[in-house]
Amino acid sequence: MTLKPIRVGIIGMGSWGSRAHLPAFAGLPDAEVIAVVDPDLEAARGVAAQFNVPRIEADAERLLRDPDELDAIVIATPDGTHRDLAVAAFDAGLHVLCEKPLAYSVAEGEEMLEAAEQAGRIAKVGFLFRHSPVVMRMRELVDDGFIGDVKLFEHISVNAQFIDPQRPLHWKMQRRHAGGGVFVEYGTHTIDLALWFGGPLARVVAHGVTLVPERPLTSGDAAVVDVDDTASWIGEYASGGQALFRSGWASLPAGASGMRIYGTRGTLFWQQHGRASESLVATSLDDPRDRILFEFEPPDDPAINSGAFPLGILFCYNQRLVESFIADIRSGETTWPSFADGFAAQRVLAAIRTSLDEARWAEIEAG
Repeated sequence: MTLKPIRVGIIGMGSWGSRAHLPAFAGLPDAEVIAVVDPDLEAARGVAAQFNVPRIEADAERLLRDPDELDAIVIATPDGTHRDLAVAAFDAGLHVLCEKPLAYSVAEGEEMLEAAEQAGRIAKVGFLFRHSPVVMRMRELVDDGFIGDVKLFEHISVNAQFIDPQRPLHWKMQRRHAGGGVFVEYGTHTIDLALWFGGPLARVVAHGVTLVPERPLTSGDAAVVDVDDTASWIGEYASGGQALFRSGWASLPAGASGMRIYGTRGTLFWQQHGRASESLVATSLDDPRDRILFEFEPPDDPAINSGAFPLGILFCYNQRLVESFIADIRSGETTWPSFADGFAAQRVLAAIRTSLDEARWAEIEAG
């Protein structure tokens, strides 16, 4: 039996909306992208034509005023816009996939979570790293007791996205739009993984550095960057364990990076080889040698790996996230990563912001 396609509108045709979400949804047999929204209509028309999207809007409000032809929306816009868009979508009876972080603040995130619960709609957040084949296998092993009780978590995520000081100012580099820099943009992913594997964090202490303090504007003028280019923080688990983090977007990485989870009986290492492949390395008291348990390398796709910033394996993670969103809509039940997961990470982001501003340990609001 042929399923009626889930009709999707994507709000935000920046790099991620146009290069990751749009082709991911367009490639599904049981989903149909019927609208894209972006204030840059010329750019929106270009990607819409490429994927045969019939409706183009400059303003999301116009789309949400006429929701009858929609089942769901994707929010891929600056963080400060998430709350209003999500609440309006739920009021219109739509399901929502919202990019991370969930919101600009804890208060806004709480409003979004409450709106989703009241509407009874599917509400997911874009924590795509949970859909890494290696990370999913790690979760299975942790649940099976392979490393015993989780005690320590460690994640390093450094890239050269903004290493060029002449790369123009991005909205992510302004506190009024994002609340913070790389600790928000990339740190939120690692925070979610830390919570997923180790449970709630009780408090954090953080330090951040702005490596490129000014960026050019398209007008030719210079603008101040008022957020962190690199940040490190320590989290203390409510259970007594520890989590260590480093994120950066203006440094050239060398070698493999990734995530380590240390338990009472062993350690698991998610080893990321750039954006080309990944592997799972394990050691245990029963066999203390480092050994590869699992490897994943997607086939090269020129459509997603061209240009200065190839998506590589990230596209695969996002494809799985998108597929789970559609599956949840059909089943009527939200699976991870949910708005509740996004809200838990939002509370940690707020504590990191406090720690950076006040140079102290900051308590994390209990869930």
